[in-house]
Amino acid sequence: MLRYLILLFLFTPTFAQATCVPSDQSCDFYACKEREHACGKKGYWQDFGYPYCQKFLKDEARFSKDSQIWLQDVRYCLQVRVQEVADGTSCNSLHTQAMDSHVSCYVDTGFCDLTYMEQVKIYWYLKGALRSADTWREAYLLKQACANRFN
Repeated sequence: MLRYLILLFLFTPTFAQATCVPSDQSCDFYACKEREHACGKKGYWQDFGYPYCQKFLKDEARFSKDSQIWLQDVRYCLQVRVQEVADGTSCNSLHTQAMDSHVSCYVDTGFCDLTYMEQVKIYWYLKGALRSADTWREAYLLKQACANRFN
């Protein structure tokens, strides 16, 4: 009987694996996804998702009330959308697919409705990501999407 209890104890964690849960209040999702689908320091989870999520979360109080609401909404949206593309995706294509989901999350959660100064502030926080051509492309697409909403 003791042997069965020991075996049950040893194998229970594999049956009860927690899945990563998107949150509008936390960035733990990205660390969880890295544990589930490790892509390393240069992968999307560690090199983009988690650090920028943390940066905005840490300084959220520095933004206007409308931007704080937007930051929470977009945080959740980005996590949900990247989770949709992450399963079965190689680390190489994960970054591109995750970035492709950013513009729609930004627009869908109201980025275009924020004041110009708040939009500039958000871009300023993303300035470190501008070393990537993907980020420039996404910024251009976001600007176009916002402009098209008002035409």
